[in-house]
Amino acid sequence: MSRLLVVILFLFPFRLWAYPQFIGYKYSSCLTCHYNSQGNGPLNDYGRALWAAEIAGRFGAGKATDEQLGERSGFLGKKQLPYWIRPGLKARQLWVQSNPGSSLEQSRDILMQAEANVALFLGQSQKYAVVASMGYVPEPLRLQGRGQEIDTWISREHYFRLQATEKLWIYTGMMDKVYGIRHANHTAYSRSRTGLAQNDQSHGVVAHYINPKWELTVNAFLGNLYQQSELRQQGFSSLFEYEFKENWRLGASVLSSKNDFVSNTRFGLLSRVGYGNGAALLFETGIIQDKPESGDSLMGYYVYSEAHQRVKRGYHIFVTGQAYKQDLSSDYTDNLRFGFGLLAFPMQRVELRIEAENTQQVFAGSDVPRYSWGLLGQIHLSL
Repeated sequence: MSRLLVVILFLFPFRLWAYPQFIGYKYSSCLTCHYNSQGNGPLNDYGRALWAAEIAGRFGAGKATDEQLGERSGFLGKKQLPYWIRPGLKARQLWVQSNPGSSLEQSRDILMQAEANVALFLGQSQKYAVVASMGYVPEPLRLQGRGQEIDTWISREHYFRLQATEKLWIYTGMMDKVYGIRHANHTAYSRSRTGLAQNDQSHGVVAHYINPKWELTVNAFLGNLYQQSELRQQGFSSLFEYEFKENWRLGASVLSSKNDFVSNTRFGLLSRVGYGNGAALLFETGIIQDKPESGDSLMGYYVYSEAHQRVKRGYHIFVTGQAYKQDLSSDYTDNLRFGFGLLAFPMQRVELRIEAENTQQVFAGSDVPRYSWGLLGQIHLSL
């Protein structure tokens, strides 16, 4: 089955979490399409219809109008479900090849996601909601073959949502921590080096205030309560975005947390710009500081940038540039990464991605960088 998915991926000219680059379609607030106002997780009814009628391509749509495509975007197509329940299913397959064409070439197929989610509402106004996602996570490569039992089925998120006022939303439960640009690439330095990767959710409370010109989100968290207590990162974070001009948002975020072994501080600045029809520029840079209970403190930086361009309905090309350094006070390794690829939504419920990525590492005491190339392909199916 996994080989078949890879074949499909390369026959069609891309992960569904948040897509902040869709500010290029003039959707700057994630609450427009998601139950979670920070952008990840299942789509609401409007988000499903919008995806089908405006963003996804028309492959296999025949003579159906965009309005009809929107009407068919529900879990059971056109069949209406009771107001109090909205279920969903997702599956994501990843194919990765590192160092292609060399003696170090390696290829892997990974089932990245097999997930069921549900949103339950206590009233037709949806003022009160419970949202939960249960999914599969692959066994980490470093633990494979060691005979250690790993729970590969986890709750990715579960929370209670309250619309306290017209502008204030409250969430309590297990969620992604609030920080920076929440994009789908969980291996990016802006996510993997800040402790915000795919499975770094935390139990806590989020308050999100939405104003026509700005949004403020604050998050107090207790760590992942499924972890051992000494490992849980407890603290707070916040994100502020201001609409400087139409479809141009500037923002700042901060995160402070600690466990029994290390204290972490992150501060970032960000920009999201949309222009034309489906084109966007994303930029985020920040400082990372880690203070171990024993040992020296490290302060480094990260940069994430992305240019996203719509080619035709459902098809986009993108270019990414990244940088990361763990310790600014030394000649420690510099990390640079450049990628380009194609992100496609050829039809409803289907995402395809193909990407080539180059990583450079410059080691202390050496002017010669170490290069590596990787090829990545993904197919994501949702219902």
